[in-house]
Amino acid sequence: MSETKYGKYIVTEDRMPPEPAAYVKAMEDQAKEGRILDRTLLLGIQDSIVPGCTLFAGCEILWGLPGGKPVSIELPHSHDFDEIIGFGGTNRNYPRELGGEIEFLMGGEKHIITKTCLIFVPKGVNHCPVTFNRIDTPIFMFEAAGNQAYVKAF
Repeated sequence: MSETKYGKYIVTEDRMPPEPAAYVKAMEDQAKEGRILDRTLLLGIQDSIVPGCTLFAGCEILWGLPGGKPVSIELPHSHDFDEIIGFGGTNRNYPRELGGEIEFLMGGEKHIITKTCLIFVPKGVNHCPVTFNRIDTPIFMFEAAGNQAYVKAF
């Protein structure tokens, strides 16, 4: 897409930096049992993927795919900035139904999510892990964090 002046701002291919070894191993183990997560696209991360992108440092798309065992992602953590996390169901006849079950910890509270949602995580609030307990139909996950210095630790 970079043949035009603004084509460089449209990300359609994986340009993520190399993942930490522990994350790579977890994904390899998952693949042996039937992969259920696919980190698809990432935008930002300290200007390294799209130069000049400073609005969201950690803007990411992840797909949860049917099959496989329950899996948790992210370690419990907090930030000095706000974050938005969204989960969307993909059944076009029932778009507000998640098509599975996700456990999300925030501020010491366990939330069971079965509906399409957006979650606002205020700065300073401890959150995660995210556990995909069950995926019946593909689930779309979206994250956006508003701090240029943010680099995800898996």
